[in-house]
Amino acid sequence: MVLQKMEGSFLDEYNKLEAYVHEIRLSNSGSDVVINLSKDGLEQGKKKILRMYICFNALKLGWKEELRPFIGLDGTILKSHYNG
Repeated sequence: MVLQKMEGSFLDEYNKLEAYVHEIRLSNSGSDVVINLSKDGLEQGKKKILRMYICFNALKLGWKEELRPFIGLDGTILKSHYNG
């Protein structure tokens, strides 16, 4: 009982996720935030989170700037005629 008062309940924390997502979208434009909710839970009037995906825009930009172009070949086409 004391720990629950100090740390709060899980329900309180899950209810803060929507506010967190909203704040990410406002402060980090271009970031991707997706929350998948359970359809069964919504039918019962409850929110049950299945998945949550966050990709900040700074990470996307850094990844794209450092990405080096490369050419890849599928080895299956080389095995018949060229014995690759």
